[in-house]
Amino acid sequence: MIDFILFILGSVLIFYGSSLLIDNSTLIARSLNISPIIIGLTVIAFGTSLPELVVSIIAILRGEGAIVLGNIVGSNIANILLVLGLIVIIKPIDINFPSLKQGSIYLLIATFCLMIMILNQQLDYIAGFVFLILFCIYMISQFRSTKDNNFDASLPNEDFKFLYILYIITGSIVLGYGSHLFINSSIEIASFFNVPKLVISVSLVAFGTSVPELVTSIVAVRKGEPNFVIGNIIGSNIINIFLVLGSSLIISDIYVTFLGIFYPSIFMIISALLLLLFLFLNDNMNRNHGSLLFILYITFIYLTL
Repeated sequence: MIDFILFILGSVLIFYGSSLLIDNSTLIARSLNISPIIIGLTVIAFGTSLPELVVSIIAILRGEGAIVLGNIVGSNIANILLVLGLIVIIKPIDINFPSLKQGSIYLLIATFCLMIMILNQQLDYIAGFVFLILFCIYMISQFRSTKDNNFDASLPNEDFKFLYILYIITGSIVLGYGSHLFINSSIEIASFFNVPKLVISVSLVAFGTSVPELVTSIVAVRKGEPNFVIGNIIGSNIINIFLVLGSSLIISDIYVTFLGIFYPSIFMIISALLLLLFLFLNDNMNRNHGSLLFILYITFIYLTL
């Protein structure tokens, strides 16, 4: 009974934290004349990736390296196929590819770097340092690109207040704690029904850590900030690999065979390439795109189970 109560409490905290994150990120974007896409690729993406970071650090300290990798790969799949799929089914999103081009390149680099390291079984502290260096380069490059942003000058001006940053930090903490409750209670509920740990890591835990991206994206769309959505998805996937996995590998090596994570790895590549193809070839993402992504996610879950 307590697990169901914690599940509901975690869901409420996730929604409240997401609202704080979106509202105050919007105010910072307007006050500093920064593109919402850049904010989505960095500030919001970092906030919604906190659950992956917390879960991965705890798992690696417990010697559960396979859960760390399964969580990151599964979360990246869920972010694109499930979260973005559902969002564009609910409401189509206009695409501004020039603003997303740099983030898209980093997503490709992150995805294929991870695949190469999995194939060569090089998930060690050296790979961790490489990922963390790439994370620093990514963050610096995003904020340097703000001078070339396409911010909508028609939006109302805002005066910058440090209180916005405080609210963003608060929202991220609430989001992270709510996700912690949501994930732990979900695992306990699944364990009660005798669901295997490996299946939990690449599906339920991955879904749980993607809930902030889903709720944050829904809140962003409802608040009329669709530019946050794709930026958040791309940024979260990059941060999951560069920061979350990089930090975990600094603590401990991860030993896993490619065959052991074959289907998730293939779907991670497919989802990233499909997203970039949609962004490059279309002016918007519509319900047909969303339906295809969602069907692929259901296929992934079916093959995993």
